[in-house]
Amino acid sequence: MSKSDLEDSSGSDTNVATEALAKKPTVWQRFKTHMKKWWWVYLIAFCCIVLVTVLPLLYVGIPHFANDYINKYQFDYDGIAITNPRPTSFRVSMSKKISMGGGFSGSGHLTAFNASIRVPSSNEEFALFPVPQIDFKNGADINIDQDLDLSCVDCLSKLAVAAATNESFGALVTGDPDLKFGALPTAHLNIHKTMNMNGYNVTDFVNSQGAFNITSLELLNPTVDGFNFNATLALRNPTPFTVEMGHVTFNLSLAGSNLGYVDIPNLTLQQENTTAIVLGNVDESMLIQEFVWGDGDSGDVTIGVKGHSCAYNGVEIPYFAAAIKAVDASAIVDLLKYVKLLT
Repeated sequence: MSKSDLEDSSGSDTNVATEALAKKPTVWQRFKTHMKKWWWVYLIAFCCIVLVTVLPLLYVGIPHFANDYINKYQFDYDGIAITNPRPTSFRVSMSKKISMGGGFSGSGHLTAFNASIRVPSSNEEFALFPVPQIDFKNGADINIDQDLDLSCVDCLSKLAVAAATNESFGALVTGDPDLKFGALPTAHLNIHKTMNMNGYNVTDFVNSQGAFNITSLELLNPTVDGFNFNATLALRNPTPFTVEMGHVTFNLSLAGSNLGYVDIPNLTLQQENTTAIVLGNVDESMLIQEFVWGDGDSGDVTIGVKGHSCAYNGVEIPYFAAAIKAVDASAIVDLLKYVKLLT
């Protein structure tokens, strides 16, 4: 074979290889061909991903987030008033605006539901409170004014005693409302929240700075209706709400002996500061003897205070009476300070 024939043969092979390489599909062409054939497999896989991740987020994650948010929300109790107490019910009113926060920046509503209220350590509910629907848009307005009927007076009495003898106390609130937030699916909630509140550790409270102050004092001689003094009492309320209690009485003692008693005919604990008229009958000679011969400094006298009763419109209020009767404290009183009020 001549040299020219060899060259022609080599060139022909090169052309064939080039043509074969040019006819081989590109990666993009192979991808399009693959997708045309198997698109339905990828669609199913995508739907599975949506079902496995997105839907649980919407139907489980959002309710979980809402539950967690509500159960940890630090509720502001300002504006709550408990009035018109009766042996098995009282009036609850509240009007306030709350800020949602926590990532809630749209509009929606929490459906009306029945809130079960109980002492945290007990499984027995003492009241079922109908909560109206709460609409919100970057916040919510809550307006409540209705009676709360008691199904377990003894349970509430235990809670009232805790409020009167501890610096803090709580009530467990449970319920199952629905939350509708924007275009998201309705979230079915399971509220299980302990509402923590400030209370009274009475012995510590009455001896704390500014707890109470007698702003006026008048001795009654002769006595009037069995009372030998009346006074005006300014009392600081450590709780953030208003409580109408009615007629409250306390027994007084001095060095273990009966000193007398005091009546507060119409006690309503107002937010922050309360002013009340106090009527009483005390053994003046015992006070003078303790003042002169006692161990107190500069006129200080330690007076025992024991709760006796609580009634409203002449009827005992058992849950408030339990709280009052739980009061057993000692108050240090500067008699010199109050003698000056008589001059």
